[in-house]
Amino acid sequence: MLRYLTVVAAGVAAILMSERVTDEALYVFLLLCLLLVMRLRDRYEAREGSGALPLPFAAETAALAAFGWQYGGLLPLAVPAALYTPPERAGAFIPRVTLAGAAMNAAAWTHFSAELLTAANMAYAAIALLLMRIRKTAVDRGEIEALYVQLQTRNHELEEARRTALDYASKVQELAQMEERNRIAHDLHDELGHRLIRLKMMLEAAVRIDGGRGEAMDLVREVRDQLAGAMDALRSTVRRLKPAEAARSEYSLETLIGELAGAVGAAVRFRAVGAPWPLYPSDAIVLYRNAQETVTNALRHGEATEVTVELEYAPEELRMTVSNNGALPEGGVIRKGLGLLGMEERARLAGGRLEMVAGERFAVRTILPRR
Repeated sequence: MLRYLTVVAAGVAAILMSERVTDEALYVFLLLCLLLVMRLRDRYEAREGSGALPLPFAAETAALAAFGWQYGGLLPLAVPAALYTPPERAGAFIPRVTLAGAAMNAAAWTHFSAELLTAANMAYAAIALLLMRIRKTAVDRGEIEALYVQLQTRNHELEEARRTALDYASKVQELAQMEERNRIAHDLHDELGHRLIRLKMMLEAAVRIDGGRGEAMDLVREVRDQLAGAMDALRSTVRRLKPAEAARSEYSLETLIGELAGAVGAAVRFRAVGAPWPLYPSDAIVLYRNAQETVTNALRHGEATEVTVELEYAPEELRMTVSNNGALPEGGVIRKGLGLLGMEERARLAGGRLEMVAGERFAVRTILPRR
């Protein structure tokens, strides 16, 4: 708006001051054409990604200089108005300042005295320095705002990663506790339980032996009854310690595949290769979460219609490969978002690694060491 006001004010002053304005109708028409040129430049540069282009600026500067040279008055002082553009429009500023200054001097050369031309150049230099400062401030502010947005994004990502890590740690602890309770239950059943059974049977035999009489036999019967009570308490403890089957299978791949097969419109298959061994709780969670993330990405982003989850029990490591027939990454470049980074982090914390293969089928492989 300042550009237009500057040109209009100089144009009105020229009508009052300059003797070269003889045909006011033609003068007003040319002034409106000049404003139209300025407007066209604004609309052209306002397009996304255009910025301050050299050709529109040079055309506007030339039009302002020609108008000022033709009619004189204060119009030559309006030539620097070509510099008054929004500071966010990128472009080389020094060359434009030089071009606008030269155009102003060319337009004012025949109309201004030496003293007035010197004053005009000093004012122009001050205006140019002010505009440079404004542009630098705007650029710095834009960079600060961009940095703030980036920091906000990173903060959200870190918060999400923190919540994921807490959930992961909680699930690992829960499964580890269930595994330990299961081990204790088996130990109690296999070791102490069998020993108590043998003692009870020996005491039963002692009671049946002929000749057993008196207080000794009463004591044996009392020990037998107490052992029976201890065995009942032991069985009750084992039942309470042993985790429910649903909790133990909550993070199994078979459970995940069964859930996905009935909830998505794609074929999700699972197969195991090699001789299986019991999985450590944290490994079960890593495989479950990584398979869940990979299958979800294949259906959402790759628009896959077929997903295969293969779990291979190798001698030294465990490999889970999730492949799909969906769209491959554009240009073969795999861009790691928050999901893939989280999968890599889970595998790394478990002592493994994550591999991605973009062949005929896109595949993500989670590799964990055997424990």
